[in-house]
Amino acid sequence: MSGHMKKHHISVHSHGHGSTLYITHRHTIYAIPKNIADKYVVEEDKRKRKKPLASIKSIFEKLEKKYTRAGALLKGLRLREGLSQVSFSKKINITQANLSNMENGHRPIGKILAKRIEKVFGTNYRYFLE
Repeated sequence: MSGHMKKHHISVHSHGHGSTLYITHRHTIYAIPKNIADKYVVEEDKRKRKKPLASIKSIFEKLEKKYTRAGALLKGLRLREGLSQVSFSKKINITQANLSNMENGHRPIGKILAKRIEKVFGTNYRYFLE
């Protein structure tokens, strides 16, 4: 790692009941479920700190190991729309179990379903293909 690294401003906003955090980093907004973000809380205690604070890159690397990129985007879209898995799955004509498996990276989304998501929610279907 280089000795000099440019720091980027990160802002965090919580909307509604606080179940989703919206993080802005480099002009991109990420919707992250609060229960997932809670696992990566970093509290700085200058008196006893032995390890450096976690970077955004390391936090997202951990998330990407647990969830696929497409799955995280799918879940982010659902949360952005304020829909439960049941409501969201009905809109795109799949079962809630299939949606859960896709969000958690246990099942690929596929081109046909990605195009259906594009049609219903106005997103680019390519985002959901891996």
